[in-house]
Amino acid sequence: MSERTARVSREESCVEISSSTVPTGAEVCPANESVEALKGPQQACPQLAIDLSLSKGGLLPKGDVLRSLFACETIGAALCTAEGKLVAISPAFARMLNYQAGELLGTGYANLTHLQNRADVGQVVGEIQSGALLVHSTERLYVQKSGAPKWCLENFSLIQDTPGLPVQVLALIQDIQPHKDTEEERGRLQERLFQAQKMEALGTLAGGIAHDFNNLLGVILGFASIVRLRLAHSDPLLEFVKMIEQSAERGADLARQLLGLGRQGKRESVPNRVGDVLGRVVRIITSTFDRRIQVQTHTESAPLWVDANPGQLEQAILNLCINARDAMPEGGVLALESSRVTLGEGDSTRPSHCLPGNYARITVRDTGVGIAPHVLGRLFDPFFTTKEPGKGSGLGLSMVYGMANGAGGFVQVESEVGLGSAFSIHLPLKGPAVERGVAARSSVLEAGTGTVLVVDDEPMVLAFIEEALKKLGYKVLTVVDGQQACEVYSSHADQIDMVLLDMVMPGSTGLEVCRRLRGINPKVKVILSSGYSSGDVAREARLAGALGFIGKPYSLEELSSALHRPESLSARSSTEDPDSGPSRPQAWG
Repeated sequence: MSERTARVSREESCVEISSSTVPTGAEVCPANESVEALKGPQQACPQLAIDLSLSKGGLLPKGDVLRSLFACETIGAALCTAEGKLVAISPAFARMLNYQAGELLGTGYANLTHLQNRADVGQVVGEIQSGALLVHSTERLYVQKSGAPKWCLENFSLIQDTPGLPVQVLALIQDIQPHKDTEEERGRLQERLFQAQKMEALGTLAGGIAHDFNNLLGVILGFASIVRLRLAHSDPLLEFVKMIEQSAERGADLARQLLGLGRQGKRESVPNRVGDVLGRVVRIITSTFDRRIQVQTHTESAPLWVDANPGQLEQAILNLCINARDAMPEGGVLALESSRVTLGEGDSTRPSHCLPGNYARITVRDTGVGIAPHVLGRLFDPFFTTKEPGKGSGLGLSMVYGMANGAGGFVQVESEVGLGSAFSIHLPLKGPAVERGVAARSSVLEAGTGTVLVVDDEPMVLAFIEEALKKLGYKVLTVVDGQQACEVYSSHADQIDMVLLDMVMPGSTGLEVCRRLRGINPKVKVILSSGYSSGDVAREARLAGALGFIGKPYSLEELSSALHRPESLSARSSTEDPDSGPSRPQAWG
């Protein structure tokens, strides 16, 4: 055995003793004399570590209280010198940090604490020893032997057993990591609740903005169409009108994104041609992303059809594009690809919840910074984000994952740090929309007859619809709210052939007015319209007795078709979200 260290058996004294601070050749005291003050009754117990050089000179404090503290199983106890060196360590103290007690003798106390809050340890110990501070208690982050952090409640106090002898500091620690974990989990839950409430508020705000925005777009598109119809094909102003229409259509795309933020619940799926969805996304990102990002598209030559909610599918791809943009702050290449793949029974890339068969693969590829391997496993966790605070909610990829799963597909990720990433959405291939009975949007203007009652609280919208309907051959009555609508309809019920009714108005909603009109005449023909929808508005419209729903902004062709064949609105709206369906044809001529 080394002359500097002596070990006493567990049965004899339950201690490990060390004279690491004794000069070479110094005498080591017998264990039964040196540790009497810290010993309890003779029994089997975990090993305690003390410095014999202090015990020989009577410099270790004695007493029942101290002995009890060092025997405590739930509170770790240690003594340190004026220099901050550990000279006695209880089994509980060592166990809390996953050490053997003897490993800590002579260690600087500050070295057991985490770097982020180590600076004041020496100052606290100095103030305790000088008498400036009698007791110090705080929560501090310690470091276990493995390097893992652990929160402990620490208490420092002064120990001076004999006047005139060097003082020591008694350190007591208690493991509060479970409490901290609970606090952190509570904080995460509160943050998630806050984020959910924020998203709900943003959704409500976005929906309201989109409603007003769509009303304005409806006026722009509507009057642009009227001007276009009055221009000769050789008129040089015709191209300018087309540019107005195209800009307004892009505005309608942005409005759909705003409405997508405000939607809640499961949205119904319709057949989507992947190339059309990618085209809409490309139009958005090329007009809004940094010009240093080069956007490329590589699409399958044959049309690929998938069943999904159009707004959610478009939003999912857009979310992937936004993440790709953020991964290339200095610019790079952003590629959108579509292809047909077949996944068999034994294909390892096919998750168990997905059936074997043909899939459309939509890939968003970037040349950005890539994703670290330890992050890949948490990418789709709700509220998980690697972005700076305020720059990401952590909901984008979880929305992508949820959309793909809900459509019977899955998401695959490939990434390498420094080389970029590729996210691939796999969705089951379906037949073309025409084979699945989805009504096509009309692109032909049809003249009409009869009288239409138009109810809308926006004067400019009223002006456009009135002018458009008159041009189509209808007689028009206009009112600005539900009360006027009921009064006018009561007086002219036998003359009014159709009611075009806005859903969002001050006072009564369009649904309420529709029910009141049906109370006047159960056979009244009503088409509901709005630039904002919450929930399944088409089903709500039918339940209220309306023939169907048409979303704003709409083209003259769509309005003409709706008035001639209102039953087609019901067929279409039952499977299609009116505000986020396939892009409307370039109408107006």
